[in-house]
Amino acid sequence: MLLTIIYLNRMMSSILEKPKTIRQIQKKIVVLGEGGVGKTTLLHRSVNNIFIDSTKMTIGTDFFIKKIERTNEQFVNQATLLLWDFAGQERFRFVLKDYIRGAQGVVLCFDMTRWPTLQKLYNWVEVLKEGEVWGKKNVSFILVGTKKDLVPNTPDAISQDQIDKFRKEFNIDFKHFFKTSALDCTGVEDLFNQLADNMVELTFNS
Repeated sequence: MLLTIIYLNRMMSSILEKPKTIRQIQKKIVVLGEGGVGKTTLLHRSVNNIFIDSTKMTIGTDFFIKKIERTNEQFVNQATLLLWDFAGQERFRFVLKDYIRGAQGVVLCFDMTRWPTLQKLYNWVEVLKEGEVWGKKNVSFILVGTKKDLVPNTPDAISQDQIDKFRKEFNIDFKHFFKTSALDCTGVEDLFNQLADNMVELTFNS
């Protein structure tokens, strides 16, 4: 008898529960970093759930679409992330400031096994400034270390202190730093879920 009452109460709660409002957003995201850090491989893993070990160097730009649904107590948030994957080679950078203008999310990538790729993010910050994106309150910035799976076998891998120095200098909190591996999926979905959450927050709560 008691179990029946509990079951009926749950059924009534389910019937009376107010349906959640669906909210849809579409946002432009730019993915930046030196050539060979694994930006395209990371995006293939997230969007297509495949690992491509030998992607050709991106020429100019590549483009991906990632759809993510994030639900809370009141809303079903359906985010479409338009992911612009920019070539890391310096010869393409003269056109980048025009392409990145209007971006609402920025993913800065470096290879955790190669110190110069972190150091050269300073150059990418300058590109973002030229494109009038850097430092804007309505833009989300995320720092991503790639190839985490290779770190244990790389004696001169970038240290956490070196990463923290860059992160703090550019006011990127620890919540917006991710160590990822496209090979074994480490951190990949956490990264894009956080990015989607940021886009929802900036759209509806800023």
